Amino acid sequence: MTTRPVAVVTGASRGLGRGIALALADVGHDLVIGYQGDEAGAEGTALAVRESGGRALLVQGDIRDPATSTLLAKAAVEEFGDLGVWVNNAGVSLLAPIESTATADLERMLAVNVMGTLHGLQAASRVMRSRGGGRIVNLASDLGVQGGALLGAYAATKFAVVGLTQSAALEFAAAEITVNAVCPGTSETDMVREEWRTQSALTAQTPEAVRASYLAAIPAGRFCTPADVGAVVAFLAGPAAAYVTGQSLCVNGGSVLH
Repeated sequence: MTTRPVAVVTGASRGLGRGIALALADVGHDLVIGYQGDEAGAEGTALAVRESGGRALLVQGDIRDPATSTLLAKAAVEEFGDLGVWVNNAGVSLLAPIESTATADLERMLAVNVMGTLHGLQAASRVMRSRGGGRIVNLASDLGVQGGALLGAYAATKFAVVGLTQSAALEFAAAEITVNAVCPGTSETDMVREEWRTQSALTAQTPEAVRASYLAAIPAGRFCTPADVGAVVAFLAGPAAAYVTGQSLCVNGGSVLH
C-alpha cells in the first residue's frame, strides 16, 4: 500500500493535463496518467512526475467509453493502493458559428466533454465512497459560466460540466467527496492554437492578430498557463479545500468575472 496520495488525471499527455499532473506530483501525489493517443506525450508527463519523486502509471483509453474510467480507477487501487483525487481534464473544442456548427461536431464534444466527465464522476465516486471520501475536480472553462461568440457549442458542453459539478457535489457530500470545477481562460495550448487558426480563416485576420485580440481581453496581460491551472487543482485536492464543494473557480486573469 502506498503512503502517498494517489490521483487520476485524464488527458494528461500535454497542455493543461500535464500541468495538473505535475502540480499534484509536486505536492506529493502518485499519478495515474490517462491518455488516448499521444503515448510519447504521456511518457513525457510520467518522466516529469518521477523526476519530482512520484510514481506514475500510464493508462490508455477513450473517455467516451465508460470502461476507460473504470480501468483508470482500478489501476489506481491495484497498482498504488488508493484513489483520493480524480481530475476530469480531457476535452475537445471546436470554433464555429452556431449557424454552421455540424451536428456531428457537437455530438463529439458532448461525448468527450460531458459524457467523459460523467463516466469519471461515476467511476471515481464508486471507489471513493468505499474508501471514506475524496476529491473530484472537473475541468470546465470560463466559457462554462459565460458564453462566447464562435464557441457556442463548446460553451454548451462546459456549462453542462458546471451543472454536473454542482449536482454531484450535492449528491456526494454525505460521502465526504468534494466536487469542484476549474474554469481556465485562454491558454496557448495546441487546442487553442487550432481554434485561432480556424478563427483566422473565418475572419480574414492573421493568426497573430487573432492571438493579440485574445491577449488584449485579459486584464492580467498574459495568457493562462498549465502551472496556473495546476496550482488551483492542487489546492482543491489539498486539506485547505476540505470545505469547498460545488464551486466553479475561474483561472483567467480577470477576463471573465464570476
